[in-house]
Amino acid sequence: MQQLRSLKRSRHRTPVAHLPINPSSTHTEREVRATMIHWNAEQGYLFQFGYHDGRILVRKPGLYYVYTKTCFRYYDELEPGLTSHPRGYPSDRRLAATASPVQLIQYVFHERPSRGAPPRPTVIMKSGSTQHWRVGGYHMYCQQQGATVALRTGDGLFVRVSNSWMLDPEAEGSYFGAFRISH
Repeated sequence: MQQLRSLKRSRHRTPVAHLPINPSSTHTEREVRATMIHWNAEQGYLFQFGYHDGRILVRKPGLYYVYTKTCFRYYDELEPGLTSHPRGYPSDRRLAATASPVQLIQYVFHERPSRGAPPRPTVIMKSGSTQHWRVGGYHMYCQQQGATVALRTGDGLFVRVSNSWMLDPEAEGSYFGAFRISH
């Protein structure tokens, strides 16, 4: 029992953020350029972090583990045997197959505020793939990244993806977070 109380106390002193995707982050326009993802702060967890306009905001300096996962969905028509669209996938998002491959790139940015100048974002992680899905059926592709980063009070972290119109709107498929691993 003593260990459980100690674990609960120590967990509450560690800055932690875990945010699922905000379903409104998915766009219906076929935008190829990288756009910022917005997260659902009400459904997520923020302790000793802030959140504003797609950014996790650091309140305590230290070495942090930053992670993100984004999933992209594509379907041309319903798979044989499916009677409806996958859960969370709006029926009006039916996509036509393209002959050209699609690049799915995920970037994680770090912003450090400076006096008198706007913050300049720096890419701290990048991953991607080129997908060529066959006509018909349902397809999904996920990217996951993680890195340790030294962060200061006031720093911001955010995620951008290409082809955000293909993002999976489900919380277990796309999320973003960080936790401090040392002071």
